[in-house]
This record gives sequence, C-alpha cells and structure tokens, in this order.
Amino acid sequence: MNFLKKFEDHLVAPKADLNLQLSDSYVVLGENLEGTLSVLPHEDIMAEEVRCEIRCVENTQVWRTEFDPALRQEVNRQVTEQRVLYSAKPTCSPAVQLSSGAQKEFKFSTNIPAGGRPTFQSATDTVTWQVKGVVAVKGRPDVTTKELLVEVILPSQRPANEPPKVKLVACVYCQALMPENVLACPNCGARRTAQ
Repeated sequence: MNFLKKFEDHLVAPKADLNLQLSDSYVVLGENLEGTLSVLPHEDIMAEEVRCEIRCVENTQVWRTEFDPALRQEVNRQVTEQRVLYSAKPTCSPAVQLSSGAQKEFKFSTNIPAGGRPTFQSATDTVTWQVKGVVAVKGRPDVTTKELLVEVILPSQRPANEPPKVKLVACVYCQALMPENVLACPNCGARRTAQ
C-alpha cells in the first residue's frame, strides 16, 4: 500500500489552494508588476520554491505556401504563429515548509522591461502578458494557479491623474520613509546616501 502511495505522489500535485492577487489592474512598461500569492496547503508540503511565471506571447496570422497532397499543388494558407517575447520566473520564496491548514502569503515584485511590447489586440494579431503562481515540489507536479492576463500599457497611456509610482526608502539617520528620487530626507534634512 505504501508503494502505491509513493507512486501516486509522483503523478499527482500536492493538494493546496493557490490565489494570485495583483496590486493593480495594469502595469506600465518599465515599472514593477507587484502582487501577492496566497497558499493554503491541505497537506504538508516541502516546496523547493514559490515563484511566479510571467510570459509575453505574440500571436500573428501569416500566409504560408504549403503543398496540399489532396490537390497535388501548392496552396496559400493562413496560419497562426506564436512567439514568446519575454519570460521570467521571479522567486517569491526559496525552499519553504508549508504546513497543512496554515495559509501563507508571498509578495512578489518584478520589473516589466521598458523595451517590451504593450498588450495589443487586432483582427489578426495579439500580444498578451500572462502571470501565474507556482509552488514547485521536487519529484511531484507543481501546484499552479490559473494564468491571469495582465494589461501592460505604454507610459503615454497612463491615466492623467495618476503620478508615476515611486519607491520609498528609509532614511539611514531618522528611519523615516522618503521617495528614492529625493536628495535630502524631508523629515530630518540629512542628505540621502546611496543604498
């Protein structure tokens, strides 16, 4: 019986509920995609890694000349070609023990390249950004969330009333939070040091 359980474990992913929440409904090229991956395991899991997988995929309709054996001649056909333009697997957590019934949350933040392609859809072409959460387990299939579509926009498409996101850093002297792009702490006036 123990042998069958071990064999089944190699074929079946661990039992866990995963929920991926993004901080915003869209992200601007060159800025960070941020979110939280919640994991509620229904069994004890020794995870090798908790990560997110992000892909930018382009689907295009192109015409190809192919030989048709039924017609015994070359014919033009419209086919769909798919290319992965960008792929990343940012780590939310290295190896971690997940206990049955104890929910854990893992935050992630990863940069969307400024030179990437924004989300696009036309009658023949699409560019989509997808993200999913993954709990990797050695010797067993990974536990994954469904892929979420992410709206990626150009900086010029940012709503007019929303300023660009600025990362906050702590002042080394008074520990007050300040924007990373200022030269002096607004609280104590000390010059900001490189971090």
